[in-house]
Amino acid sequence: MNSHSSAEAAALARYVQATRAVSAAFDATRSEPERDADGRTVALALQRLDSALLELDTSQRSLDAILLRAGGH
Repeated sequence: MNSHSSAEAAALARYVQATRAVSAAFDATRSEPERDADGRTVALALQRLDSALLELDTSQRSLDAILLRAGGH
């Protein structure tokens, strides 16, 4: 496996993992929150979703860049 294939595989794996993390984080925001007075559970679920979406965006940009470079060769 050459370095381009290896980079593509790693970027794709990162993207797939990020997609799964977004799905799990989204599901957590839809579940019945535990009752707490200050809404910490909901805030944590939303923070987790925000982080997962950011990682998904970053991983997609990385994968796109790798594939663009590979396509130019």
